[in-house]
Amino acid sequence: MPDDQPKSWRTIVYGTPVLAAGGERAGVVREVLGSDADDIFHGLRVRLAKEGRDVMIAADDIDAIAADAVRTSLTAADIEGAGPYDETATYHLASVGWLRKHLGWQRDANSDEEPG
Repeated sequence: MPDDQPKSWRTIVYGTPVLAAGGERAGVVREVLGSDADDIFHGLRVRLAKEGRDVMIAADDIDAIAADAVRTSLTAADIEGAGPYDETATYHLASVGWLRKHLGWQRDANSDEEPG
């Protein structure tokens, strides 16, 4: 039975499906972006299902967070049309208050995007 009860952004884990407004699977969570100390959720880094590239979905575009999926207000076309995720820009944002939060992972010598 799917767990579609509302959850906190802090419960989102690597590989959680991301659904477009129409219910189509748009991709999976690769990274959660937010400030743990300030409890501020900024958005998600999402690996697109069709293209295999990463995009950012802003917190304002997230409708619901559940254990079985993250649901967005964006159409599949909106998500697929998003520009590529820019890690450099994300790190730049950290210098003005955004922090990167990896939930459910451990940093290793090769990458910080592997399941822990």
